[in-house]
Amino acid sequence: MPGAFGEELRRLRGTMTLRALAQLSHFSSSHISNVENGTKPPTEAFARACDAALATDGALTALVQVTTKRAAHGRSPRPAQLPPSPELIGRNAVLRALDDQLHHRRHLTSATVMALDGQAGVGKTSLALGWAHEVKHLFPDGAFFADLHGFSPDEEPVDATDVLENVLKALGVPPDAMPATAESRSALLRTRLADTRTLLVLDNASHADQVRPLIPAAPGCLVLVTSRQRLAALAVRHGAFCVTIDPFDRADALALLRDVVGGTRVDAEPEAAEQIVELCGGLPLAVRIAAERIASSRHLTLTGLAEELSDVDQRLDVLSSDDDVDAAVRAVFSWSFRALDADAARLFRLLSLHPGREFGVACPTVLSPGQPSKTARLLNMLARGHLLQEVGPHRFRFHDLLRDYATEQVEATESVEEIAAARRHLLEWYLQAATAASHAMSPDRPFAQLKSVDTGHAPPHFATPGDAVMWCETELTNLAAATWQATALELNTVAVGLPLVLTDYLYWRNPWSTWLVPLKASLNQARRQGNVTAQAFLLSNLANGYIDQRRFEEAMQCVTEALEICQRLKNPQGRLWSHVGIGRVLQAHEEHDEAVEHYRWALDLAGEIGERWSWAVVNSYLSDAYRALGKYDVALDGFDKSVTVLRELGDRQAESCALDRIGEVHRNMGNLRSTVAYLEEALAASESVVDLWGRAALLRKLGDVQHELGEDDDARRAWKEAVQMFEDLGDARARGIRARLAALHNGPVPAPRPEPQP
Repeated sequence: MPGAFGEELRRLRGTMTLRALAQLSHFSSSHISNVENGTKPPTEAFARACDAALATDGALTALVQVTTKRAAHGRSPRPAQLPPSPELIGRNAVLRALDDQLHHRRHLTSATVMALDGQAGVGKTSLALGWAHEVKHLFPDGAFFADLHGFSPDEEPVDATDVLENVLKALGVPPDAMPATAESRSALLRTRLADTRTLLVLDNASHADQVRPLIPAAPGCLVLVTSRQRLAALAVRHGAFCVTIDPFDRADALALLRDVVGGTRVDAEPEAAEQIVELCGGLPLAVRIAAERIASSRHLTLTGLAEELSDVDQRLDVLSSDDDVDAAVRAVFSWSFRALDADAARLFRLLSLHPGREFGVACPTVLSPGQPSKTARLLNMLARGHLLQEVGPHRFRFHDLLRDYATEQVEATESVEEIAAARRHLLEWYLQAATAASHAMSPDRPFAQLKSVDTGHAPPHFATPGDAVMWCETELTNLAAATWQATALELNTVAVGLPLVLTDYLYWRNPWSTWLVPLKASLNQARRQGNVTAQAFLLSNLANGYIDQRRFEEAMQCVTEALEICQRLKNPQGRLWSHVGIGRVLQAHEEHDEAVEHYRWALDLAGEIGERWSWAVVNSYLSDAYRALGKYDVALDGFDKSVTVLRELGDRQAESCALDRIGEVHRNMGNLRSTVAYLEEALAASESVVDLWGRAALLRKLGDVQHELGEDDDARRAWKEAVQMFEDLGDARARGIRARLAALHNGPVPAPRPEPQP
């Protein structure tokens, strides 16, 4: 029982948190709490410090000399059931949000309900208890705590009827007056807590129905709930403030590691410390177990532990606790996993086979029998239980440690044949979807003939070319990872097919930092299989990447080898594009005469094949080489012929590129007005195409030319639109244009970087 001093201190403190008073008085939060609750007597030094912090003019110092414990007067002891809590590390944003919500809800007409949800091991209970200790002074009528065992290794979830009995007993209800039903007990709880200010912490709830009977009606009461499930029903029925607790960010995870291990050891091995918290995925339980392993050993270094954690196959073993098996990361994950129904559990396991880090709803459908709506329901179930993280609309991902756990489960449960079939279906679905996207983006372009695959599930439907582009953007890293995984599994149709069907997209997008490694792996696999046709295609794609990265020697090696293969195979189409690739490399080296020679050979091959589209595109390359040689009349005549054919064929993308290069001819000739006219015509042609990067580059170039003409208002409009497009695409070129926009106001505009050659 708190004495008069404790009660007066709590009254004077008002809404000031224990943490805030501790900072001002230089006494710990726990010491202040113990004095308020009567478990420690106040000293004059303590009273003086509080008087100074609270500006109470010596009131507490005077009171400390006459403070006595309050008599019980026949009442039951005030409940003070909160377990001890470790000192909170981090979580400042969440703590502020909880403080704000408590302040703003003080005038509600019913109890305040707050629900913290998050994955296993994320620190929900520690956070809830830590904050509850900070605010319990606002609830002078008592604090209750109940573990509802919603996710527990050995016990079933506690029935609300039993929790109500324990709470009512603590409130002084004798056994012979205890109601029999949950409804009656809940009503009695509301009666007993009417007009009180009481705190109830309900830890580890399995679902909202377990909590509802325990919610009082009194507006001065607070119910704080934790759960691994999102308790959205509490928000709907009780206006609960629901907040998801995420893993620690880097700074907070390092702070926890430092708190357990000690600053000296962390500072001695900073890179290893960073690696440990990264490999733990910021999960507080994992970081604490890792830290305690280091702290308990004089010989284990941070670098040594980081090396152990780097082994994916043993990571969960490393994050086990010798003293408390139930506290191991694997164990706490298992409690959530065991609560799933059979369909959700199987999907959770099989999703660990996905090649990338995140995925949408459509892809997992190939792993789950039934309609896509069923798969969506199962994914949402896994996300509500925090076994998956929802990272965007209908987009999900694993926490790294949960993926390790799911991998263990799939290997322990599914047969080798079932795992292989699931992987094949996932990868073949990506080939199906990428093929559909490529046809939507470039419906009139020639495509390589691939062996068909059938996963039994329809690929996505793309209503517009833009939809296909955005799908490719969203799945960019997954497509690269699928190519890599298909290569490792020797699924050659997918390993070769994905780069081939995505040729146009990769050419526009230039995502070579992500794609060069999978392309080289796919090429090596084609070589091992002796698939020379695939080798030629992959070499040409790889050359495109090397050209964009200005690695011209490697690009020339690729296109030269591709040409040799196509000559052996008597493949005129392959020879044609190999000559174009060689011409592009030569132009990059300013060897334009030699480039003309290769373009002319490619043009002759296009004529032999009788493919007008290839002829028009190759003729544009040839005309640009003439432009570089200063043969402007020849270049303009060639470009005009290409534009005529491309317009007849309806290829607005290639037409826009040709018009852009005509504008470049006029720019070289000093006809900047004509350059603007052709760039505007190129932009008009590009409005209906999917090369958003090319359109943004056209806008940037238009602004450059308008600035050269002194038309800064027009330049500003073009640059602003280019910046917006590049930023929407996540393209770093936006920064350079922003610098040019800023310079319009501050001085001379820096010269633009040279445009890459087509």
